[in-house]
Amino acid sequence: MSELWKKALKDLSPKTGQFKVLSYLAFKGPSQPNDISNETGIPSGSVRPALRTLLNKGYVKQNDDGTYSSLIPFTEIISHLYIVSK
Repeated sequence: MSELWKKALKDLSPKTGQFKVLSYLAFKGPSQPNDISNETGIPSGSVRPALRTLLNKGYVKQNDDGTYSSLIPFTEIISHLYIVSK
């Protein structure tokens, strides 16, 4: 498990919008905020603040085209969820 993901685990609960946005980006790849909102049902008024927070914490990056990408691999998220669900 990477140090970045260990830090993210301490900061984010799987029930939060931030975790859901991060998981979406890790699974889908680079995405626009509106796409995240439309595909997850999370209101855009919640997606944008979540992205800003994730960006400030260093869990996502903003690309030159305005999309956001997760810096946490999807496999690490799934592995963690599997472990905590047991």
